[in-house]
Amino acid sequence: MKKVLLSLLALVVAAISLTACTPAKVYSFGVGVVMSVTGSAATAEADGKYGVNVDIVTVVVDKDGKIVDATWDVAQTSNLKFDVTGALKADPASYTKTKGEKGSEYGMKGNSAIGKEWNEQAAFITDYVKGMTLADVEAIELADGYAADEDILAGTTIHINAFQAALVEALGNVVEVKKAATFGWAATIAVTGSAATAEADGKYGVNVDFTSVVLDKDGKVLNATWDVAQASNLKFDVLGALKADPASYVKTKMEKGAEYGMKGNSGISKEWNEQSAFMSSYIVGKTAAEIEAIELADGYAAADDVLAGATIHINAWQATVLKAIDAAVDFTK
Repeated sequence: MKKVLLSLLALVVAAISLTACTPAKVYSFGVGVVMSVTGSAATAEADGKYGVNVDIVTVVVDKDGKIVDATWDVAQTSNLKFDVTGALKADPASYTKTKGEKGSEYGMKGNSAIGKEWNEQAAFITDYVKGMTLADVEAIELADGYAADEDILAGTTIHINAFQAALVEALGNVVEVKKAATFGWAATIAVTGSAATAEADGKYGVNVDFTSVVLDKDGKVLNATWDVAQASNLKFDVLGALKADPASYVKTKMEKGAEYGMKGNSGISKEWNEQSAFMSSYIVGKTAAEIEAIELADGYAAADDVLAGATIHINAWQATVLKAIDAAVDFTK
């Protein structure tokens, strides 16, 4: 009996030792964004309009750089119309949902050759790239923005050029995070608009705040990001002529860095990207409840310890990061 007990004890010790020596899996996380703005002047026959597309891709990769999980969504404000008198012909408040959030409401299925809605086709292509490396993604062939491969076209007949570009960017941005349990992201769309007058141009403004969060098993933030795709001066005059260059809107606030030009007018001498990085760092170790408890005053932080590093509006950030936490999923499943 003593020999049996000793043998069992040895097996238990060996099992514990083996478990303790098994290295934890290593994952890295990244976000990529492609911003595209179009515009056309108003005529007697047709309204003028601006259109803003913000393709957002997130990715999780393993230690070998292979994709474990990916997501793709588009914040689209494609019909910001105005007429030849400079009057608004679109409701800014109607732009609240991404393509993915719209689901069947987006209305692609009935016009799809493969009978699939946009979110279903996006889900197909993000599943398709699992197991791929950066080189594999870059090697996906396109024809006029569509996939050239029949295997992809069987599940995705929409343009994927922006997806591919955003995924490549996301893979280039990945950051390793240890002890990660779940990963989530979210976007919040805000559109404003004003008609043109004899004294001032009319304009539409688009802000897309997007955040990502990596959480541990207890729901505490391990890593976070915040960026804004902003097209704030999409102007037109009382004759319906464009007064902005659509091609100039290509960089997010983070991508602009010092070019954004906030530092000289900041009470704490920090650029927007620095203040954004501060907020992302500030919530590391915090839960959703603690982030929700951050007090605001007119959209700004109310607490001095936050204001020491971020004097910008954080109301959209707070709402979006809470949305990202709520959307976080186990990326290994």
